[in-house]
Amino acid sequence: MIPLDEYENELLESVEKGEWVSKGNVDERLKSLQFYIKNQNKKAISIRVNENDIYELKKKALENSIPYQNIIQMLIHQFATNKIKLSV
Repeated sequence: MIPLDEYENELLESVEKGEWVSKGNVDERLKSLQFYIKNQNKKAISIRVNENDIYELKKKALENSIPYQNIIQMLIHQFATNKIKLSV
């Protein structure tokens, strides 16, 4: 299990207590989000990546049942939208 920070633990406890209420019609919202994702403009790129990094990335992707390319897309998006920062 991934360790959670204080904020994430608070959210988890809140969900487990039933404090969250569905907005309803989850299927319709899911279809809407899938349509949005499917119709985003995407650009193919080519990069050279360390073999060991790709191995570890694929391993984590398998653990999470998600294609490794999707993880790369998510990381790029999160960095581009300032949701994650580089630490040097």
